[in-house]
Amino acid sequence: MSADNSLFASGVLTTQGGSVTLSEGFEEAVETHLSRFEGHTNEDFVAEIEAAVGDDVAVEPLAALGEEDPRTIAELCVLAERLGADAETDGNPIQLLPSLRLFRDDDVRSDGAPESFVPVPATQLPQLLRIYSPALVYVWLDDSEKCDLAKRDLETVFEQPQDVMPFAVYGSAYKEFLDREYSLTAGPAVLFTRDGAVEARLYGAHGPGTIETELERHRR
Repeated sequence: MSADNSLFASGVLTTQGGSVTLSEGFEEAVETHLSRFEGHTNEDFVAEIEAAVGDDVAVEPLAALGEEDPRTIAELCVLAERLGADAETDGNPIQLLPSLRLFRDDDVRSDGAPESFVPVPATQLPQLLRIYSPALVYVWLDDSEKCDLAKRDLETVFEQPQDVMPFAVYGSAYKEFLDREYSLTAGPAVLFTRDGAVEARLYGAHGPGTIETELERHRR
């Protein structure tokens, strides 16, 4: 069963008016967890994560992410509950979790992100890139021809899954943070990361072939 099918079968996703959305039951369960999480400490989030998915995961960065973004941990807990025994065959809840961000009604800019990439705040990258490894981060700036070309190239490459988690960040909103954390001062840029560290980077638009070559190196 595909990841999308498992999310529909478990009642996480549904269709409404011809569009895919989170189910009302899932949303209500997430809100219940969020209310319970008020005042949670890092240790509390560690306990929640281990109870939901065990300790054979990146518990420390997940708990740190929970302090900044408790909704992620609430979604993880409900997702693990919904998948139940099917999680072993239909997809690890941790790996399915980023796709739920696509349905959030928040202020994270997404209009310049390539299709299939998950838009995230740059401030969450230090945790996310330790949880998901290897990963690829596309950083785009305000509308420009190079950004349009880079977006098109990435969409071409990621028409099929590439065994890396694809994130996207609107760089103009996080200039100081990206410079401080990743020495990133220009764009568009693609960062190839492993265990939170940048292994390689591309600036500008180089065509699908260059991205595919770097991905092949990155997956080794």
